[in-house]
Amino acid sequence: GFAYFQQLFSEYVTSASPNDVRAITSSVVDHSIHMLSTRAGARVVAECTAYGTPKDRKRIMKSLKGYTRSSLLHRDAYLALLRLIDVTDDTVAINKSVLAELQVNPDAKGDSEDGEGSDISPILDLAISDTGSKLFLLLLSSSDENRRRYFDPMELEVLRTGATIQEGGEDVPTSKKNADTRRTELLQYVRSLLIELCIKHPDELLRSTPGSRVLREVVASFPSQELVDAIVGACEKSMDGKSGELSIFEDRTGQLALKH
Repeated sequence: GFAYFQQLFSEYVTSASPNDVRAITSSVVDHSIHMLSTRAGARVVAECTAYGTPKDRKRIMKSLKGYTRSSLLHRDAYLALLRLIDVTDDTVAINKSVLAELQVNPDAKGDSEDGEGSDISPILDLAISDTGSKLFLLLLSSSDENRRRYFDPMELEVLRTGATIQEGGEDVPTSKKNADTRRTELLQYVRSLLIELCIKHPDELLRSTPGSRVLREVVASFPSQELVDAIVGACEKSMDGKSGELSIFEDRTGQLALKH
């Protein structure tokens, strides 16, 4: 029954006027986390995020607090989180409420409470996930061409740019800050995490389709000799035959990643 309700709600918010969506947003935002179990519910939260006020977006953040990682790994919930990150002007609040939860992976063995003392990056599981990697690709993609490369048509529809509402007979953007400025500010919060990920885990990333995409964009955004050395080292190590796996050059995903 709840899924049917969410489907009807989704059909409404995707066909109603932006102002009508904004009018109902305040009644939805505090229950956002309960809407994310289906694709339709996630779309409702995404549309309410797009057309809601800054206060609405902060209430959505509050509802989703503590669920960043699980939402990014969920087949549907990630869409709402991506939209929240994509349109919210208050990047400091996004960092504190959303991105800060990525600093430690509570499910990773060997992690200490402060994230120190583990050889496993807290974002490895996200980077090699089809849905979790989309957060990093969203922040690393500096052009529309890259977005089209990494996001499917449905995702691009959810993440469409230029959301506006009518005020005084004029179209007014629901986000005031330049989109590239928001993206750049947010990227700085996860820059060190992304670089550390790629230096620690080039082998795992190269053997994963979503992981290799993240690796490629990190190298393009933050080029360094250390990153190059880590990738070369992983390739050389994979050829010694000790791991029992094919070398990266023979791995189907790995060889494609190196070519492109």
